[in-house]
Amino acid sequence: MTVRGCGIRDIAAITGYSKDKVQAALKRHEFEPFPKQKHYPTLEIDEFWTFVGNKSNKVWLVYAYHRESGEIVAYVWGKRDLATARALKRRLKELRVTYDRIATDDWAAFLNVFSNEE
Repeated sequence: MTVRGCGIRDIAAITGYSKDKVQAALKRHEFEPFPKQKHYPTLEIDEFWTFVGNKSNKVWLVYAYHRESGEIVAYVWGKRDLATARALKRRLKELRVTYDRIATDDWAAFLNVFSNEE
């Protein structure tokens, strides 16, 4: 249901389960993408924020996106900081994903982590 844009409250209302039970189930069955390719000509790195529980608990999703296929190649959750950008680069290495070019906005953490390619 989350793929269709349903939030936790929507799922709880539809299924009759409590919000807490729905959230616990989603945590247990976290989606983990598996790249469809091992090499991508260009990956876009971007981020967006959401909140967990209440609006003061902001978290960031930082992800690598392949525009041509619409595929989310890898992602990590964290703060909007250098450590999270590094975690995404580590995740790409763990998945053995290679690329020719990275496209980012001018966020300093992205520039720091992805402009110094080996």
